Amino acid sequence: MKALVVDDSRVMRQIVIRTLRQAGYDWVEVVQAENGKEGFDQVRKENPDIVLSDWNMPEASGYEMLQNLRGSGIDVPFGFVTSEGSEEMREKAAAAGALFLIAKPFTPEAFAAALAPVLGGDGGSAAAEASIVQGEVKFEVNPLPSNLAIRNLLSDLLNRDVELSDGRPLPVGGKPGSLVGLYVDDHLKSKAVVVFDFALAAHAGASIGLLPPGASEAAIEDKELPDNLAVNSREVLNIMASLFNVEGAAHLKVYASYVPGEVLRPDVADWATRTGSRLDLVVEVARYGKGGLSIVTF
Repeated sequence: MKALVVDDSRVMRQIVIRTLRQAGYDWVEVVQAENGKEGFDQVRKENPDIVLSDWNMPEASGYEMLQNLRGSGIDVPFGFVTSEGSEEMREKAAAAGALFLIAKPFTPEAFAAALAPVLGGDGGSAAAEASIVQGEVKFEVNPLPSNLAIRNLLSDLLNRDVELSDGRPLPVGGKPGSLVGLYVDDHLKSKAVVVFDFALAAHAGASIGLLPPGASEAAIEDKELPDNLAVNSREVLNIMASLFNVEGAAHLKVYASYVPGEVLRPDVADWATRTGSRLDLVVEVARYGKGGLSIVTF
């Protein structure tokens, strides 16, 4: 069987493919496309058994690709894997003929539940888990993730062994700067901040992008984060939202991210340096190097 993964971000295509493997579909052949126009052509050429597509892309969006496929009489099973998952988008996707919409950050369980009806496999338990509706929020402040959860997530994302040790609170601003992510709940209330020091942003951006260690070493030496490493490290921040989404806590998503050199909102800078519910670590990415990580919930 064959799956077509369509996303304008190469890093995100790799994350989708990796999650597909983790969901138990390592036997599925995968082909790729960078936008909806190329995806349409790949469907006609490759005849995949399912299409997994982002929504917003240049040339043609995933939604436009789906419309073009259906308008051409091509009824290939189609699902969205996208950063947005509003009820309006889900209704629009379903009306156009999509089987599902999986919103980032996603999990292997969510993939298994969505894909089992098309690709086969035991999606029953995963479907049951994925269909659980979040109950009443029990935690006023989202719990800090465990070291194990952080290590496992980063190891999976970066495809490298990752080791954690105790660290110090990271400063924000200044030179060469830090990568900062602000996370909000469904009501857009600010709930958490994640800070990568410059070194960790460079190492994470290079590793997830399958670039050699020299790419992050050059960035650290120049004290400037290239655009490709900035985009890649922002994807890491996006996926890290899953660390906060535990039962009984508010569901969080990335609201804003700031690359080194960008001016932080004063309130974000204040939250990032708060004491109290915070975790400060040194993260070592195998073959790349060490960097600092701070996580604050409020």
